[in-house]
Amino acid sequence: MVRKFKVAIMGKGRIAQALVHYLNKSKIPTCSNISGSNLIIGALGGDFGEDCLKAALRYKKNLLDVSDVDPPFYLKNKHQIKKSGITVIPGCGFSPGLVNLIIGRELEKNPGIKKIEISAGSLSQKKNYFPFLWCFEDLILGHKLSSFQLVGGKKKKFAPLAGLRKENFFGIKSESYLSASGIENLFTGRGLTDFCYRVVRPDGFNNFLRFLINQGFLDKDNFSVTKKILEEKKQDNISFASINLSGLGKEVSWLIKSFSRGNETLNSMQKITSVVPVIIASFLREDRINKGLIFMEELGKDEVLFSDLIKQARKEGIVLRRLSKND
Repeated sequence: MVRKFKVAIMGKGRIAQALVHYLNKSKIPTCSNISGSNLIIGALGGDFGEDCLKAALRYKKNLLDVSDVDPPFYLKNKHQIKKSGITVIPGCGFSPGLVNLIIGRELEKNPGIKKIEISAGSLSQKKNYFPFLWCFEDLILGHKLSSFQLVGGKKKKFAPLAGLRKENFFGIKSESYLSASGIENLFTGRGLTDFCYRVVRPDGFNNFLRFLINQGFLDKDNFSVTKKILEEKKQDNISFASINLSGLGKEVSWLIKSFSRGNETLNSMQKITSVVPVIIASFLREDRINKGLIFMEELGKDEVLFSDLIKQARKEGIVLRRLSKND
């Protein structure tokens, strides 16, 4: 049953702006008053991300959360979410988001998968250009965090920017590092022996970031000016993820990719992140999703919802390509 409802967006940044664009395109009305909405889409950055779930619980509203909050926070509130009779889907964007959805689908189809490696990030063909497309505060913080990876069945801790590897994606010289992902909850209960998440940046980004830090450009007094300068520079850009899964003779790979011209209204990260919650909002409007706390990998187990989401994302220009050597 399709019913009319309104969406309240928590956030005013780049992702929030893109959400408004896609909601208008889907003819889903927005409102500024949470109490008058049927659904909250959370797009708060930095330390404010947890406020989205707090608001959802307070007003008993469904929540699709794109904010950068790790799974343990939601799990701690799982009972309260169920008691409130609402649907909460965390990490409802790109990565976490589409990446989790695809992994959940593949593990459901191929329980023998033992190893997963993900490479995700943003690039540009423009030499010596470093695209800052996401929440600037979260992006910088992500490069300061230690990461946990699953290696040979054991959870191991790595220092920030560890495992530097020179790469080439789409003919673009790149580099990648082991990175915190926000999807470490996939480590347990799924029979995996190896799980590696690498963030991809343009070649030379590591040195550029260290230069910014060493010269004080990211100090508290200079941070806002640095952010303004780096975000205003616009060139053609690509946001993507490569997912490789293997085990028991099975090898599957997925490519997720979005592209934007430098003069477009939305950059590639805005597109690839905001399309997902708007599609899922339409599913909620049609009462196609159960109540309670649902992670994207769990949503991926539903073959019909998975197929419909992938189909609609492709219609919005998101590249989603699967390759299997064994099918």
